[in-house]
This record gives sequence, structure tokens and C-alpha cells, in this order.
Amino acid sequence: MEINIRNKFGWKEYQESGIRLWFSGYLIGDYSVKKVLLELIDFSNNDDINIEKLSKWVNGITGHFSLVVKFSENKCFLAVDKICSIPVFDIVKDNRYAVSNHAPYLKKAFGMIDRDVSLQSLLEISMSGFSIGDKTIYRDMNRLMAGECIFWNKGERQKKYYYTYSPWKSSLSNYDGLKDEFSKVCLVTIKKLIKSVGGRQIVVPLSAGNDSRLIVSCLRILSYKNVICFTYGRKGNYEVDASEKVASTLGYKWIYIRDTIRKKRAFFKSGIYDDYVKTFESYASVPNTQDIYEVYTLKSMNIIDDDAVIVNGNSGDFISGGHVPKALKLNKGFSIDNNENWELFLEKHYSIWRSLRTNLSDKIIISELSKKISKRFQFKKQNKVLSYSMIESMEYIGRQSRLVMNQQRAYDFIGHEWRLPFWSEDFLIFWEKVPPQYKVGQALYKDVLMENNWGGVWKDIDINKKLIRPWSLFLIRLFVKALSAPFGKKVWHRIEKNLFYYWMHPSYAVTITSYWNTLFDKYGQRSINSWTADQFVKRNGFSGVTNVLNKVRSLHKYK
Repeated sequence: MEINIRNKFGWKEYQESGIRLWFSGYLIGDYSVKKVLLELIDFSNNDDINIEKLSKWVNGITGHFSLVVKFSENKCFLAVDKICSIPVFDIVKDNRYAVSNHAPYLKKAFGMIDRDVSLQSLLEISMSGFSIGDKTIYRDMNRLMAGECIFWNKGERQKKYYYTYSPWKSSLSNYDGLKDEFSKVCLVTIKKLIKSVGGRQIVVPLSAGNDSRLIVSCLRILSYKNVICFTYGRKGNYEVDASEKVASTLGYKWIYIRDTIRKKRAFFKSGIYDDYVKTFESYASVPNTQDIYEVYTLKSMNIIDDDAVIVNGNSGDFISGGHVPKALKLNKGFSIDNNENWELFLEKHYSIWRSLRTNLSDKIIISELSKKISKRFQFKKQNKVLSYSMIESMEYIGRQSRLVMNQQRAYDFIGHEWRLPFWSEDFLIFWEKVPPQYKVGQALYKDVLMENNWGGVWKDIDINKKLIRPWSLFLIRLFVKALSAPFGKKVWHRIEKNLFYYWMHPSYAVTITSYWNTLFDKYGQRSINSWTADQFVKRNGFSGVTNVLNKVRSLHKYK
């Protein structure tokens, strides 16, 4: 058994009574790292220690964390929190077992080469930006899933899902009663956030949307003063005006970081960005590039405190129902044999390259997802699991925990703590029980925000009012749209994506690649994740995402 943990980026090692604990993250409530260590010592003194007892124990810890425990030379325990906010990896190969918080270390230690790469996992990442389940692109290397723990005991690897986000627990609760409860949940969550930072400066990436606005407005009505808001993007983008008005109304300092194509493109081509990618390579998802350029710039300006805590709005839109497909029939039960269910899910999460959506690739993805559902979601036959709840939970263990959570790595990279209030225990418990009809279009969420009007920033300041600027781009786009009208919407959307998306993005995020790549794209780019996925497979020995698909086709034809 080998344990190799980088004691940096928030990770620290603790030793007591023969126990070695590596821990990263923060705890809420009665728990502290010292208490965690003392309880682990109690476990070590019992001969009947097992995965069942350990999983029940870790389920009671609140906060966002990962931990690795060495009980003895042949016994260890590792766990991630309920959303896998901090990744941990393990590997069983050649009669060796190893654990690390740095996937490249395991790759090097086990001498992994091209023949160890799973084409299927590469295809999954090419289509979505992340692999399915606990897989990495290397067959024997695993990344722990959200709500998962591992107990290595004398040569046996035992795995347990101690928690799964379960929106099928919804009840027929009174709408007004739920609104009152959610109002209380918001304030309780922010109170706990305030307590956890201990008076330090809170830095909020403030957008024109609901989620970050909710954080800062609750901080204000709870009288927390040590707050800085920052906004970024191209000149004239809709985020800037709205966020400045919010910050001004609340009386918080506001910083604008102006993105330009030249500066942002230069950053993505720099050694700094390359170092960021290599530092947090997981072989399980593409890097999340949101905030990395801006927080690096903010840090270099010496405006925020050295011990400041960054708090973003991940993932208020998801958990409040914003990702439930509008076409989904809410009262319909979920079936892994229902093509309608899968088409909606694949369209949302496995379509970052249009050309990769073939019958073969769809079958491969559906088959793998079905296997994961069968293993992770164990329902009694009499239980009716609605489609919306299954799709929400699948996104939770997929895109949210494996890709969106990677945004926190930007804060780790510059050396700052972070918090995720919308993934708090209180939020999870509340939204699990909200009926689907109150989630569609984020109905309950938006009603609460508007009715409370916390901080006075909800009724008179536009929310996500998207504008195309500059005017010259608006007029050119309008002209080209008129010319393409006879050819239909699909042709226009393709032209818009190739010709204008690079210049229209509010923060120029697509500068992760060159304009010529987007202009001449013939494979159906969808978003920035299209290009980070393509770059990912190129870093790992392939010429691009289409090369991965072609190799998968050849493999299945050969078989």
C-alpha cells in the first residue's frame, strides 16, 4: 500500500497515536479536524472496523473536504465529500495499491503508457468533458465519485456510496410553506458561511445572474461588511452594468477586470495556464477555465487580502431546477430502456461536439450510464422514480461533481480558500424534497428571491439581460442572419457559432483556442468545453476528438 499526498493546495498532514491523516477542505458545525482525528483513533482501536461503520461516520461530517487515513501498513480509508469538491485518486495494478491527490503521480509511478488508455473513457470526455462514474482515461486508475468512500483492508478494496443526491424524496408540501422554509435555509446557510470564515474578507465573483446576487444580498442583510465583489468580461457586456449596480446598492467595493481578446488569448497560451492544467490534471475531466485568468489577475493586483475566502454561486441554477429539460414529462417514470429520456439527457450533456453524436457513440454512452444507474441507484420495485429526479441525480454525479466543481481549482491555484454555500447540507436536504412542478423554470427559487428582495437588488436591476455589443457586431450579425434565413435555423446557428461566438462571448472564454479554429470548425462546436475536450485528448496522445471517435469505430468494427 502506497500513499502519496501533495501537502499543498489546501492539503495538510496530521499524525497522532499511530494514525496518519491527510485532510483538505473545511468543516461546518461541530466538527473540526481535531475531532475527525480523535474519532479515527477510536476506529483504529477497534478490531471490527469496516466499510459500513466508516461510511456511516463520514456521512455525518458536514462541509466540503477530502481525507485519506492510514491506519496501518495494510489498512487505509479515503473519502470525498458529497459533491467531490476535492478529488482523490487510487489505483490497483500489478498487485500494488496506491492513493494520491495528484493523478500524474500515479501515472508515472505505475509507468502507464498509451496501451493503458481506455478509448471509451476518452470518448466520454470528448462528448461531455468528463468521464462516467469513477473512471479516468487509464483503466486501472480511479477518481472517487461524489459521496463515495474506499476502505483498503489487507489487500481488499471495499467501496461504498454513503450519499447520493436523491430528489425522488420530494413530498407534496405546501408551496407557501416551502417558500418560507427556503427563505430560512438561505439565511441559515449564509450565517454558517460567515461563521466559517471568521471575519476574513469574502470575495465574490459577481455576475448578472441570481446565484451570486443571492450570496451578496444575504451577506448585506446579515451585516457582513468585509466583502469585495469583482466582475469581468469584455467592455459593454451585460454582466458589468448589472453587477456594478448590485454592489453599489449593497455598499460593497466592486472591481471590474476588463477582458480583451489579446490578453486572454496570451494567458491561455502562457506557461501559467499550462502549469495550472498540469497541476490539477485528473485524467477524468477537462480543466474548468472559468475564473482562472481573472482570479490570477485579481491576485496580481494585490487588492484582496492574503487570507481572503472566495465564494461563488455554484451551482444554484442546477439545484433549484434550472437544468430540468422543459420537454421532460414530469409525471413519467424513468426507464433505462426509454429512448426519450436518453435523448434529452444526451442532448444536454453529451453534445459538446455535434459530429460525435452517432448511433454507435450514443449506444456506448447509454450502455455505460445504464450500468452506473444499476449500481448506484438501488430502488425497490414498488418505488416510482420519476424521470426528472433521475436526470437531476445523474447530472449531480456527472457534470456537476466532475466538471463544474473543477472551478474551485482556480482558487486553489492562487492560494485561496473557497466556500460553496449552494452545495451546503441545508441546501441538499431542502431541494431533495421540493416537488418537480416547483422546480421547473426555477419557479420557487425565483419567487423567493423576488418576494424577499433582500438588499433591494432584485426588482429594479435586470437579471441576465443579454445584450450583443458592440453595436457594429450587432448590426453585422443581424445582416448575416437575414442572408442565411432562407437556409433555415440550423444553418444560421452554425454560422453564428463559427463566425460570431468568438467575439460575442461575455468574457471571451473561447480564446482558449484560436479564432481560425472556431471559424473553420466543421465538427459542430458547442461551447468552450468543446475546445478544452479537444485539447485534453491531444495532450493524451490523440490528434483530436474526431480521432478518438474513429478509433472507437474501428475497434467496434473489428469486434
